[in-house]
Amino acid sequence: MPSSEVLFDAVRNSCVDLATDRHGCCVLQKYLTCSNSVLRDNLISEIAHNALVISQDQYGNYVVQFILRLKRRWYTEAIVKQLEGSFGDLAMQKYSSNVVEKCLESARECGDISKIVLELINDLRFDKIMQDPYGNYAIQTALGSTKGALHTKLVEAIKLHAPVLRTSPYGKKVLVVLGKSN
Repeated sequence: MPSSEVLFDAVRNSCVDLATDRHGCCVLQKYLTCSNSVLRDNLISEIAHNALVISQDQYGNYVVQFILRLKRRWYTEAIVKQLEGSFGDLAMQKYSSNVVEKCLESARECGDISKIVLELINDLRFDKIMQDPYGNYAIQTALGSTKGALHTKLVEAIKLHAPVLRTSPYGKKVLVVLGKSN
């Protein structure tokens, strides 16, 4: 087995440990930049498979965001699929909230944005997400990333909570963006 394949196997098998390490996350991003497409795709597939854990880490979230910034449809779809059902929780966490925002921006181009936005709107804690120090940014990003019927549905869902949002410093930020998006 050539040494590059041995290295690749080691990186792929340790991708969670690397992604969640201060220096390892940088090495992993560099490896993704320099590897050939087949190796990169295999590694991204493994990272996407572990996206829920990696996204919540102080270093790992940068790796997931890096992949989303590559703007390849299947990369985004694979990550969104792994995070489905957890977007509300992820939006209210310090590190993973950045991943949710990047998913909203990236998913707009591949059509998965409705999955994320509808999951957030239908979350029983939607009002809490909008008032959360991190979650409010996800909702602001959703407002800026949606169009048409989906945007209208999001606006209507936010307006239902306007009275309570006016009493919250983070909720007020959502209302300001809401006012600008109409």
